[in-house]
Amino acid sequence: MLFKHLPDEIFQALSGSNRALIEAVLTDLASVFYDHADDPIKDKSVIIECIEDTLHKLDTLAWHDEQKEPFDSPKTIHDYALRIYHRLVNTGWLVEEQELYRVSVLMTPQVSMLLRSFIDISQHGKRNYGATVLSILSNLESVAKHPTERGVTLSQTAEAARDFSAHLNQILLGIRSLQRELFESRDPKAIVAGFFDLFVEGILIADYKTLKTSNNPFRFRRQILELTQSFLSQSDTLQQVAQCYADQQLISLTKAEQLVEKDCRDIIQTFSNIEQRLERIDEYRYRLEKRAADTARYMDSSRPGMANKIAGIISDVAKYDTPPVLKEMIGARFVGMASAAQPSKRREPPPPRVMTPAEVSAEAIKFRDQQRRFHEARQVTLPKMQSYLDKQLLSNDSKHILDFTIESVEDFVCFDHLRYVGSLGVTAKKLEEAYEIQFTNEYLDVHSFVECREFTVVRRSKA
Repeated sequence: MLFKHLPDEIFQALSGSNRALIEAVLTDLASVFYDHADDPIKDKSVIIECIEDTLHKLDTLAWHDEQKEPFDSPKTIHDYALRIYHRLVNTGWLVEEQELYRVSVLMTPQVSMLLRSFIDISQHGKRNYGATVLSILSNLESVAKHPTERGVTLSQTAEAARDFSAHLNQILLGIRSLQRELFESRDPKAIVAGFFDLFVEGILIADYKTLKTSNNPFRFRRQILELTQSFLSQSDTLQQVAQCYADQQLISLTKAEQLVEKDCRDIIQTFSNIEQRLERIDEYRYRLEKRAADTARYMDSSRPGMANKIAGIISDVAKYDTPPVLKEMIGARFVGMASAAQPSKRREPPPPRVMTPAEVSAEAIKFRDQQRRFHEARQVTLPKMQSYLDKQLLSNDSKHILDFTIESVEDFVCFDHLRYVGSLGVTAKKLEEAYEIQFTNEYLDVHSFVECREFTVVRRSKA
């Protein structure tokens, strides 16, 4: 039976009129008994002091006598603490052990597990999916590398995957029940407060925003599925992991193989249909956020659903030949432009697009190369001008402007910049030291390319 390990009166303390005080005390006592670095058996005085500290934090104290007890009505905090302490002992939450004159208090394992479950339910908060998925992937990689020594880790990984799947179901059902509760409410303040207190603080995933990014927690899903499927497809690995199961859990090899296959299939099932479940969660989340946004938008102007009511009023007025005069509306202005505002529609994600490499035609490549070579030819560099002058002068000591040849774009650019060697900066100092440009006042047309002042390039002597 489910309750055969629990005292029969254990739920009486939480079902009476004093359950608020009992609940607050049990919540604080849980941290005292769950202290991993301390002795689980406590002195009676320590428990009573803890109860007194809890009562000091409460705003009001009110004890209702539910049955005849051999105690007077509590007057002080200490009296309240004693009354609650004896109430917990009588209902089986606490167990007293006496050694001579020393009274110790403890919790049985079954009661401790029950209280821990209650605390987990009351503190059901956000969960980080990224850490869960990474831990599952890390354990699977460890099993793949060392199946004989660490194969039993697969059992813990499957349990984490099942817990992860159950948490998704809890989120889905929690949002659905919260949505039904808020939709039935007609109090705007309660709707907005419930949305932030129950949904944002209690149900929403801690790293929910990352689910829509490239750095989402499920980017390792393919690796998890491949590793898990490899355990089932590779008979050697399956035998090694099953042998580790059998050695650690002291079971037969046949039963160990069945457990390994079950754990692997649970992991595969959890991560195979994760997208569909997240889409349903996102759909319910959108409806809930839309209702809260509509309520917050209309709280100052009117109330939710006013746009439909205005549409109904207009439809009714259209039935008359002359619009009726509504004297009650004059000066009230409870129907206005802000009342008919509609929230923005949900933005659907764009459909997936198959990325295909674009083929560049040969003509485009040829044209791009020609453009690159043209831009390179137009660049003026010192080696280009040095080579052009050496080619033109050869062994001559001087050369006239009309004797220069222009056979390419590079030659034209170098010839055009010979007149500005003195203004080319520090990089052209070598050219100025090797050649001298002597100008005249005459203007000449050089090979029908350019008209410029007449000049002669003279090679400077090394002396």
